[in-house]
Amino acid sequence: MDYEIVWSPVAKTSYFAILDYLEKNWTTKEIHAFVQRTEDILDVIKTRTSLFQYSKSSDTHRCVLVKQVSLFYRVRPATSRIELLVFWDNRQNPEKLEF
Repeated sequence: MDYEIVWSPVAKTSYFAILDYLEKNWTTKEIHAFVQRTEDILDVIKTRTSLFQYSKSSDTHRCVLVKQVSLFYRVRPATSRIELLVFWDNRQNPEKLEF
């Protein structure tokens, strides 16, 4: 069964902030690679929701998209939804990460 992907406002903002950073500091090739990697991972998550690292304390999953960026998401089985929480720059202080 495929789950529906729902983007939180924070996920949208953080995703576009990463794209803005890539646009300013990298080439179009890297931007396309990141977008494609994100789309590929979302397709995997839809069908294999628990494939990635799970944290019981925050009830979230973490997927490393690229070495510098992780995606945090929460599975909502009752509604068949996956809630994308944030695209996190792994170079940031993890203590600032809140859900």
